Amino acid sequence: MQNLGTIDNTYTILSKENNEGPYKTYRVRHNQTNNLHLIDVYRNQIPANLMNIMNNLIGINHPNIMHIIGHGNGPIALNNDPQVNRPYIVYENVNHLDLYSYIRIQHFTERQAKCIFKKILEGVQALHNANICHRDLNTSNILLDKNYNPKIIGFHFSCINMNNLNERVGALSFMAPEVSTNQPYNGITADIFSLGQILFNLVTGLYGFHASRPNDQFYNLIIQQNIAQYWQNLGNQINLSQDFKNLFIRMVDPNPVQRPTIAQILNDPWMQEINNLTEQERNILENQIINEFQIREQQIHLNQQQIDNLSDEGNEANTR
Repeated sequence: MQNLGTIDNTYTILSKENNEGPYKTYRVRHNQTNNLHLIDVYRNQIPANLMNIMNNLIGINHPNIMHIIGHGNGPIALNNDPQVNRPYIVYENVNHLDLYSYIRIQHFTERQAKCIFKKILEGVQALHNANICHRDLNTSNILLDKNYNPKIIGFHFSCINMNNLNERVGALSFMAPEVSTNQPYNGITADIFSLGQILFNLVTGLYGFHASRPNDQFYNLIIQQNIAQYWQNLGNQINLSQDFKNLFIRMVDPNPVQRPTIAQILNDPWMQEINNLTEQERNILENQIINEFQIREQQIHLNQQQIDNLSDEGNEANTR
């Protein structure tokens, strides 16, 4: 990797990972330890509420939450650009892509999804136990580490105050109805709703609905409690267990009070198979899932290579 510059005279920039929103994300190497990290460099001052969240997250060391190493404010020296002081946040390095990228290639079986989803649930549970609600849970905000374990990221809308929230934040398809309609809401039950859509996406490769509003033809059936018609309208090509259907509908209930807690989801009938596995059976399943991720990853790289080749051919044609 080439040297693109330095951050705070401590980190060498190896690549740019993101250039959208109020910050830029870089993959960096620590100059003394040689450890790799991800760093978000902000254009302006980091909001005080986000700094509170980050300070809380520094104390959380959970295998399914992106670990926050620290934060600072120092000189950012990019090659060919003037040096400027910018605030930044340092994260652990995560090797692989987001969950959305893998699901786009192929969804997972219910059995595989149970194992993946349980880890996501345990990560969110750790956040909630630390009085942090995420508020932007979706498959793009879950990365895979070197062992293909899910890591929750994207804490820019997170908050410590759980009740009487009113900001309309998050991805629309994962947004609870009380959030999308600007009603006062509880952050934990809103997160449960988002987890329901993540679960549906994991197992089907689709979304259970596009928006949790009455004008969405699918979610309106859930609002009207016409559940049989909802599943019928989705089509016979989606072959799902009844336990899965029951859990999903409970998690995306229009009434947030009726949604299950994470503890209840972890003990739901749909999860019992994964809870009852022996250590040997669990290891076999884990290895199968890693293999599935690797197959999808190869296809992702192949697709990208084909796009790059077409782009190169187009550029050559334009120069003739």
